[in-house]
Amino acid sequence: MPGPLPQIPDEVQSRPVTRDDFRSSLGHTRASADPVAGIFGPGSMIWKVNASTLVYGLGITQAAFMDVAHPVIANGIADHSTIFADPHARAHQTYSMLTNLVFGDRDLVVRTSRALFTIHERIRGAARADEGRYASGEEYVANEGNVLLWVHATMWWVRLQTYQVLVGELTDQEREQYYRETCELAGCFAIPADLLPVDHDAWDAYVRNGPPDALAASDDSRRIMAHLRAQVPAPARAHLFAFNSVLLPGRVRTVLGLPELTPRTLRRHRQLAFVLRWAIRLLPGPLGELPPRRAAFARIAGHPQDPISRAIGRVLAGPASKKPGTKKLAIKKPTRTPLRRTR
Repeated sequence: MPGPLPQIPDEVQSRPVTRDDFRSSLGHTRASADPVAGIFGPGSMIWKVNASTLVYGLGITQAAFMDVAHPVIANGIADHSTIFADPHARAHQTYSMLTNLVFGDRDLVVRTSRALFTIHERIRGAARADEGRYASGEEYVANEGNVLLWVHATMWWVRLQTYQVLVGELTDQEREQYYRETCELAGCFAIPADLLPVDHDAWDAYVRNGPPDALAASDDSRRIMAHLRAQVPAPARAHLFAFNSVLLPGRVRTVLGLPELTPRTLRRHRQLAFVLRWAIRLLPGPLGELPPRRAAFARIAGHPQDPISRAIGRVLAGPASKKPGTKKLAIKKPTRTPLRRTR
């Protein structure tokens, strides 16, 4: 069973990450990363858990659910993202940026981290009502420590849970290694080290219980969830929401109004899990393996990426991947901000 949540002072949780914080953190990340392999490599657990395109794709949906359970994050998504006008664009951008951090070489990791910091630095607003720990009108910024921690912790947690359901259970040692590797990724966001849970079990407790007094239903979360539900093809909708309802923590399930764990929900979860397990086993490498992972292995070996996975990768990354420097994913061109002077 998950243990108690760590007690972290409110002033530490709410302090925004500054540019100086980011420069220092990125400097450590760059110093420890391999020029070719990047932060991790073929022997890492994070490459293993994120090997399947299906597991990774499900993780994008599940992480979005976890995000909108936090009212301030839901507010930021509603006001500052393209989720209503073009939800696929947001999914493409999330896919590209996160796979860049996990599978990119050192230079790509650095460029992507800077792009992410710049995006988050611009996102600020005020709570629309008394929701969670925020009072109506209380200002927030996306670079607050507690906001960054929830987004970071949940995005890697859901992928681990999905992997264990669809591919296989990890040992305690493997789960701990996976968590330690996610802490290395936290450096790309400059999340303060004293905010990070001390080990896998504390991390699991944090995600399952939620930040104290933070998660709550909101008008924004209801709007976003209704919109996301409408994007799922009707024949798959009930099974996908049942699968996610069983996998996600009970607190999030309640906040988002996901299906209760009735016999029907559990049956739909089992049915979809059965189909996905066989799909993961039967899809050949270029179709089933995450394209950036295949590209990373090819890069390390000094070989070109195979054309099939390269084409699939372009589809998953979206139209912006064909136009370096576009607004959607502006990480290809060197930026002229002071952050470029980081050494």
